[in-house]
Amino acid sequence: LVAAVTMAAATGRDHAAMRLPLLLAEYFEWRRRFDDWIATTTASLAAARRLGDRRREGDAQTILGNALRHVRRFDEAITAHQDAAAIYQQTGDRHREGTALNNLGLALAEARRFDEAITACQDAAAIHRETSDRHREGSALNNLGIALREARRFDEAITACQDAAAIYRETGDRHREGMALGNLGLALRRVRRFDEAITAHQEDLAICRETGDLHGEGMALNNLGSALAEARRFDEAITAHQDAAAIYQETGDRHREGTALNNLGLALAEARRFDEAITACQDAAAIFGETGDDYSESVALRNLQEARAAQQA
Repeated sequence: LVAAVTMAAATGRDHAAMRLPLLLAEYFEWRRRFDDWIATTTASLAAARRLGDRRREGDAQTILGNALRHVRRFDEAITAHQDAAAIYQQTGDRHREGTALNNLGLALAEARRFDEAITACQDAAAIHRETSDRHREGSALNNLGIALREARRFDEAITACQDAAAIYRETGDRHREGMALGNLGLALRRVRRFDEAITAHQEDLAICRETGDLHGEGMALNNLGSALAEARRFDEAITAHQDAAAIYQETGDRHREGTALNNLGLALAEARRFDEAITACQDAAAIFGETGDDYSESVALRNLQEARAAQQA
């Protein structure tokens, strides 16, 4: 199918080159085939522009922005989603404008531009409420919860994630219900409601296993491990982080593998297994350096220094 897109673009079959990548996007996301996702959607965008099809140009920008966010090219992702929102606004497509704003909010949150992310997600939720799209309203509320949590507005974040989980439950979307529960658990941890956070992450983990989402299972395990560590259940936390790191390695997500290893190092240090903690933090710092995340690298190096100091104390 990737070859078909390439051939269609090269031989003037612009309708096929435009439409086929839009149908492949969900598969590429689930299977984490990011290079194919970006390459085919770039071809779709070019074909839509040649055909003057503004709606599908917006669709391609939306899908391209999502792919770019997954490979941490946040500035490009933000631009793509802004362009998509502008196209939908110009063509009077309120429904798709809401979707573009929701995706924009998620990309802005990843770029740590939290106030802008909150505004984009609130606007998206309002549009989806206006157009009676409960499912996408849930998505906007879930992303709003992420941005609010990072902006340290924890009570509002908890409410947004609870509302998102309820909507997904109502609309029968088990996979996204799990995602919302995962984000709920993260917000609950920030207000030290650890038992509730553990329950939310365990429910997320069960849903990921039920729906066959291996990468999501890794995320749920990593989050569960951190909640268990906060509750001082260190042996269980260590196991969860080890399992998460193994899944991320298997699925090729180097950045999140670094996150799991960093969390593993913290749990090992709390369990006074300092040699293993030092190794985990060193590996995490190396991965963050490799993936260009200076902030997380500095965090891992600080954790490494603290583990070494505790070992010598």
